[in-house]
Amino acid sequence: MIKFGTDGWRGIIGHDFNEENVKLAAQAIAKYLNDNSKTSLVVGYDNRNKADEFAKLTSRVLVANNIKVYLVDKFCPTPVTGWSIIDKKTDGAIMFTASHNPAEFLGLKFMTEEAMVAPSNVTDQFVANLALISAEDVNLVDFDKATSSGQIEIFDPKPSYFAKLNTLVDIKKLKAQSSKLKVLINPMHGAGVGYLKEILSGGNIQVEEINGNADPSFGGLPPEPIVEKYVQDAIEKVKMGGFDVCLSSDGDSDRIGLIDEKGQMLSSLEAFLLLTYYIFEIRKMRGPIVRTLSNTSMVDKLAKLYSQESFEVKVGFKYVGEKMKEVAAVFGGEESGGSAINNFMLVRDAQIMNLFILDLMVSENKPLSQILVQVEEKIGGGYKFKRIDIHFDYDAYEEIKNKKAPELVANPPKEILGREIANIRSDDGVKFNFGDDSWLLIRFSGTEPVLRTYAEAKTIEEVDSLLQYAKDYFK
Repeated sequence: MIKFGTDGWRGIIGHDFNEENVKLAAQAIAKYLNDNSKTSLVVGYDNRNKADEFAKLTSRVLVANNIKVYLVDKFCPTPVTGWSIIDKKTDGAIMFTASHNPAEFLGLKFMTEEAMVAPSNVTDQFVANLALISAEDVNLVDFDKATSSGQIEIFDPKPSYFAKLNTLVDIKKLKAQSSKLKVLINPMHGAGVGYLKEILSGGNIQVEEINGNADPSFGGLPPEPIVEKYVQDAIEKVKMGGFDVCLSSDGDSDRIGLIDEKGQMLSSLEAFLLLTYYIFEIRKMRGPIVRTLSNTSMVDKLAKLYSQESFEVKVGFKYVGEKMKEVAAVFGGEESGGSAINNFMLVRDAQIMNLFILDLMVSENKPLSQILVQVEEKIGGGYKFKRIDIHFDYDAYEEIKNKKAPELVANPPKEILGREIANIRSDDGVKFNFGDDSWLLIRFSGTEPVLRTYAEAKTIEEVDSLLQYAKDYFK
């Protein structure tokens, strides 16, 4: 079954994500492009099993439907494919990746000509087209003939991407002024292997890369850098090796994870708070910021200090990108570690965000832990955050999702654990906002029997009690 969610279509390799379905999806996308007079596309892929094969297969379908294809010459991060849209001036891109999901998954993400994740009105057309076509309707050309004729142009996306990064951060100056920095890079065996290391090498920064071989199995762990148990090797190496920071990225290198000089992992919300501070204080940029409803409300306080607006949107980076475009926001991000800046492209990018963190450390000339304390003090103190996913069997999950969840929205409590509820948002799960800026969010997965619970409060004990409340309610 082909189903497009907030970040494209994902499935199990060889099961639902197979050659037949990839061809159907490619034909459906080709029809959308033809129907809208779009004539060119970038096709990229990460280092997962069969990602390169599916990218070539998709290119063959697109060319058979009169779509010019620019195919990356090897696996690369999602944002590199995204930037190639702008560099090649194409009508969008297809990226084969499953981001931070375990190794058995693969996915297809479509980005528009603006290098944004495709909005629902675009992916809805893909779905509508899928209902009209069958395997017999799929057109294919020979790959070698298409490359020799120039209909498929294989290219190296790295030089243009690196050149753009140098316009966003003074990397030469950063490396020259950072003689005291010792940086550990952790690409988690993913598509970002070698990227940040290459960018930072050749200067005064001491750079070391861990998990630097591109492994389709990701070393046996999901490539998700915001989950502490998946980066234990990096945490131990920071503690033993005297590093100032560890900069991690996920499987397709569009999300970050941070470990400070003490070997303490920062939450993704703390990372977003630091990046927002960097945008306003160090870069002196002004304009609204956008965050998902699962991201920290502390950035709202920070934005107010700089007389800027903050907007909250549903979970999913496509909503962040759409809102950033609508309100001309300077910065936006989500709870899962992905952020974007408006003078680049509205796609998450781990490389630029990790460079921003280094630039922040150099500009403040302080350890990362001290900068975080400094920023939290500016807004009246920091908050703690945790997310817990609760797994059910399918039958129990459907009952909870279809019965107990609507009951919670229709008859919400007046208070939770003695906390008065200031307001409730129910367009993407159920979010309870309390008067002290703490909150509890409950969301149901649309693709698996998982209840996702999130909470932010002043102490970790308060966070744990809120999450336990959610778990008890849905027993």
